[in-house]
Amino acid sequence: MTEILLGVARAIFVVMFGMNVAVICTWVDRRQGALIQDRVGPDRAVVWLPTMLARALAVLPALAAAGAVLGLALQDKQARGEDPVSMGRAFLFSQLAVLMTWITLSAVVAHVRRRGPESALDRTLAGLGAPRRIALVGILTQLGLLVALALVAGSPLGDVISGAAYGGGVLLLCGAMLFGAGFTALNMRGERVGLRLLGLLHPAADGLKTAFKEDIIPLGVDRLMYGLAPWLAFFPALVVLAVIPFGDTLCFGRAPEGGIDITALAASLDSSGVCDGRGLKLQVADINVGILYFFAVAGTGIVGAALAGWASDNKYSLLGGLRAASQMVSYEVTLGLTLIGAMMIYGTLQVDDMVRWQRDHAWGIFVQPLAFILFFAAAVAESKRIPFDIPEGESELVAGYFTEYCGMKFAMFMFSEYIAMVSASAVIAAIFLGGWDLPFLYPDGLRIHIGGSELFATPLPHLAVVLLGFLGFVLKVVFMCWLQLSIRWTLPRFRYDQVMKLGWRVLLPLSLGNILVTGLLILVVNTGSEALQTAANVAADLTKAVIALGGLIGLVVFVRFLLSPPAHRQSVASTSARFAAAAGGTRKAVMGA
Repeated sequence: MTEILLGVARAIFVVMFGMNVAVICTWVDRRQGALIQDRVGPDRAVVWLPTMLARALAVLPALAAAGAVLGLALQDKQARGEDPVSMGRAFLFSQLAVLMTWITLSAVVAHVRRRGPESALDRTLAGLGAPRRIALVGILTQLGLLVALALVAGSPLGDVISGAAYGGGVLLLCGAMLFGAGFTALNMRGERVGLRLLGLLHPAADGLKTAFKEDIIPLGVDRLMYGLAPWLAFFPALVVLAVIPFGDTLCFGRAPEGGIDITALAASLDSSGVCDGRGLKLQVADINVGILYFFAVAGTGIVGAALAGWASDNKYSLLGGLRAASQMVSYEVTLGLTLIGAMMIYGTLQVDDMVRWQRDHAWGIFVQPLAFILFFAAAVAESKRIPFDIPEGESELVAGYFTEYCGMKFAMFMFSEYIAMVSASAVIAAIFLGGWDLPFLYPDGLRIHIGGSELFATPLPHLAVVLLGFLGFVLKVVFMCWLQLSIRWTLPRFRYDQVMKLGWRVLLPLSLGNILVTGLLILVVNTGSEALQTAANVAADLTKAVIALGGLIGLVVFVRFLLSPPAHRQSVASTSARFAAAAGGTRKAVMGA
């Protein structure tokens, strides 16, 4: 019964993850459109709350979180007795404390500088410097603390410092959460407070509005197929997430009857990562043909678009359905062929085994760079979004295959594109970006090594390793979704002949060539000398070092971008011709099939 309940919980989590990320993508899409086209963004949706209620909503969650952290720390101390604090616990709580501190201070100082100091506390906070400087100091402090804990690990001094870091980290983490919540509550003034959540209420308002819209069914449609098409487009895009692992296996104890004892989570694992008890995979369906399941289910989305176009009894819808079917079939071939090279290298069809191969060697983007580019281009085309949105090109087909749909049926078609984007991002993250793997993070902890030389090592609790991997996977999926949304606001729509030419004359030959080159490289490596094998291992470790360094630099740049004031540029042109000439002119190409 426990395993059944856990399976249901995993399925619900995957469904909610896919749908919520898709909702956030609609919010990002609207925000990017507002920034680029200088139109109203999603901030108009607001819920007005009484000030006392708003203050309670700001303070109570922080109090609950601080109480939970203190309770866990006290419970852990009682369980340990006189034993010293492990370096893994000290690392986890100290890093969380420093992270929460500089994020809170940066946000508070940015708010004070924006509205101006009003009290002695505000003047003190404003005197801390620019928010970007606080963020940079915070990140450097985290790195310095990590290095300091690593240098004294395993020594008597290390036990003392780890205990201080553990206790100080718990108190600093609770203090940062309470300070941020208290400052937010004190700055809520007036009779009511507008709750906007950065505009995230707008997608919720759109969904609520769509649910109550009238469902108009035109005359002449095939009612069965007309009503079935939105479901065939929506659910395949969602259920493909069932075979994607969101994290490494959680190791629990074994119950007397042989099941999982969820109350006995393993404290730590060895370097092999093998569970002594029962393992819980963070994956809904662990099947031995996982990646083939993705193609089998995702391919049925073609039926939904084609069926909608045919059943609507509309010439524009029929043309849109035909375009959707031809485009999706064309790029489905490239999707499959690009992954053959990855299957040849990984030697398996199971997605979780592919992730473990990347953890032990190198990420797929380094061993299959061309396949990554081809798969990404084909995945964008499969989602039928700009620049591949010819099935619903407004300037040609009104709205394409869902012209005759409204209400929730229209919302299902629209939402299925965002969910397909999330599913494609999850597949790309798992096969080419290491899945839950983070550079130098292994089941037993953090170990930085190049070849046979170990530069740094620190053990981490099993739960911390799994949570860090899960967070890394989610960030990879979010990044790939953001990249697809950026392309949507960067490239213009292709012509129909250009889409077909790209799929059959460019991507398909390149995917076949990638298979040939991959086979030759595998033959060379397998028959190479021991020196070649050693060089390949060193190169794999160097790729992880590059990823880790690039991630740190990217984090600093991202924080600096978030905290920097927006810069607006205006481009004035009296006609579209002058604007195009100022932008460098337009290109013309002869239309061909």
